[in-house]
Amino acid sequence: MGSTLSSAAGGGGKCPMHSSTGVEHFVLLKVKADATDEQTQAMIDGVNALIGIEGVISVSIGKIFVEDWMADRTKKHNFALRVRLKNKEALRRYQEDEGHKLLLKETIAPILSELPPTAVDFESTLVM
Repeated sequence: MGSTLSSAAGGGGKCPMHSSTGVEHFVLLKVKADATDEQTQAMIDGVNALIGIEGVISVSIGKIFVEDWMADRTKKHNFALRVRLKNKEALRRYQEDEGHKLLLKETIAPILSELPPTAVDFESTLVM
């Protein structure tokens, strides 16, 4: 039996695939060790609420983990978030959204450590 990758790459996979083009926005954060559970949950809830911004397709945020068998690639970050958007224009609207700015200023910034967030954006094809 072939791997999923080889089956998909060779066109021999049995599942029909659907794809869409969009923009991915990834951010790595270092939340302070003394941030309360309530502060961390407020950050998570606030990020999840960003789904309401026009052009945002999906949002996810979570605590980064490293298993014993994994190399530690975290660069000391402890949370990651991903926002999938329709296009670059949607990314601009997202960045300029007042709710997004307020979340950054009032909820996220106060619980971040001295390690600055790392953010990247790229266009991609999402295959489902």
